[in-house]
Amino acid sequence: MDKVYLIGSFHGFRDGIIEALPQYSFSDPREHRQSSVLKLAHDDLREAEKCPVALAIFPKGKSRGVMSYAEIAVASAHGNHLIVVDEENPDPLLEQLADDHFGSLDEAISYLKTQPKLPKKDVYIESKYPAGTDERLPINTILICGESDGAMDEVYARVRNERPDRTLLISDDAYQESRHMPQFDLIVAYFPAGKDWDRHACFMMGAAYAHDISVVIVDEHGWRYPPLQALARRHCTLPHLAEYLIEVDDLPIPAEAANMYEFFEREQT
Repeated sequence: MDKVYLIGSFHGFRDGIIEALPQYSFSDPREHRQSSVLKLAHDDLREAEKCPVALAIFPKGKSRGVMSYAEIAVASAHGNHLIVVDEENPDPLLEQLADDHFGSLDEAISYLKTQPKLPKKDVYIESKYPAGTDERLPINTILICGESDGAMDEVYARVRNERPDRTLLISDDAYQESRHMPQFDLIVAYFPAGKDWDRHACFMMGAAYAHDISVVIVDEHGWRYPPLQALARRHCTLPHLAEYLIEVDDLPIPAEAANMYEFFEREQT
């Protein structure tokens, strides 16, 4: 039987799905390790990668899961069969991604009861960090995702001015960008205070994770969403983002560590 990974905020719908579909086995995030964000995020994303079927639920009247979009990106990147239940104001990105898309959970359950086997697509995940390589990984193309505002516009203009050798892009089509992830060397995810987390930026963080592409996260919320923080290679404040994007040339650990020591010393003086 296919193993199904259940994606979605914890709104109490999981037990009903498991009881209604005894012919399937399920991976339930409620059973993952909870002692640290690192362990929780690792378990969640490993199951999104390994389970041949992902069932993502967005119930009517409930906020959309923040980490759900990252998990969907990982499942999709690995060719797993993606079923999306989007009960209110369907997201066009999810409609494009889904192998099966439903407007209600009952419809999805009825469909699954009739499917003995769901197809998994053959895909090749190209990693920026091939195992065993010591190759330096230069930063040439940077994709900025999330909110676009005056503060980020200033960062964009400064980096473009001081590093004309770099390609700096603003995300405008997460679906197409996720299909061409290896062209990017670094993803920036920007979540300003006072606004909800941009779900398409969360999706791009998951896509970057699947391809081993580094993410710099700028999250200005007072209460940050812990699993998202675990996806980032580097956490940054907006005032320091331009400095980072201008000065950092590649991302192997020794070079990254040297950069950080220099930044720390500069901040203390």
